[in-house]
Amino acid sequence: MRLSLKQQLLTVALAFLLLAPAPAAGAEEGMNLTARSFVIMDADTGAILLAYNPQLFLPPASTLKVMTAMYVCEHLKMDDKVTVSATAAAAPPSKIGIKPGEVYTVEELLYALLLNSANDAARALAERVSGSEEAFAKDLTRWVRTLGAYRTTLATANGLPADNQYSTAQDLALVFRKAMQYPELAKIMGTKYHHIQGERELRNHNRFLFTTPLAVAGKTGFTRASRHTYVGMFRKDNHAVIISLMGSQQKWADLRPLIAKGFELEGSPIDKLPPQEEKLRFAKKHMGKQLAAVGNGSPKVRKASVASLPAKKKGKASKKKAKNQEQ
Repeated sequence: MRLSLKQQLLTVALAFLLLAPAPAAGAEEGMNLTARSFVIMDADTGAILLAYNPQLFLPPASTLKVMTAMYVCEHLKMDDKVTVSATAAAAPPSKIGIKPGEVYTVEELLYALLLNSANDAARALAERVSGSEEAFAKDLTRWVRTLGAYRTTLATANGLPADNQYSTAQDLALVFRKAMQYPELAKIMGTKYHHIQGERELRNHNRFLFTTPLAVAGKTGFTRASRHTYVGMFRKDNHAVIISLMGSQQKWADLRPLIAKGFELEGSPIDKLPPQEEKLRFAKKHMGKQLAAVGNGSPKVRKASVASLPAKKKGKASKKKAKNQEQ
């Protein structure tokens, strides 16, 4: 069938619209972000102050662990014991290397879950609550929907890539606001370092805790499928905001202007946050034990230019493995 000239022009115009790049997130607000979606929420009222694609279905990665921790707190006590199974110990990284037969308290595994983003701890807790990770994910999905997270479906307890697992920036912000109402979880997610079972040291992946006093608590996430995800709370005086971010190529650079925008919208503007998170360097550890320390043995954290540090060469296989690890 031959198209008329008018039909041909309409077809070309439609193709151009479909192929044209989407506007950058936050561009209309003077922010050029790589994230596919974000939400800035008033932490006190739950009102959304600013959003971009807030209901876009995306994989949550390890931000899912906040939901896991909440559900665990609903069913277990902090001093309850958890025996590690072979399935839990075999979880892919990131992990703390728990071994089959070892026994931990719920509190210890929650610290591992929320600071080190330990996938093995997530499985162990899930099995303790529901018998298996699969059953836990189904129970958790039903439960978070009772909280209002209607667009969230979960297939794991840790956020590792799985079919039919997704959430939205709006759901993440909503759930995190409720998570901060659990005193134990608020304390854990606001902790920089914690020791479990002797010398095993855990360090929080939320770098804002090390760079700005505005940071209260938060959870990072990353897989190749999800890219960078994040949800966290920031406070200045009597104003608090929750920021959720999904599908980011550079989470720290995306989050800094969102934090500033949040306080601007709250009527409590802040100075531009400097790019410190990417420059943090932590002393190397092995199985949670300190290898390098200064002063009284506290972990060494130093700020330095990335350009000043010698880059380590990695083979293709190790690069691929590192990119696929959950954070």
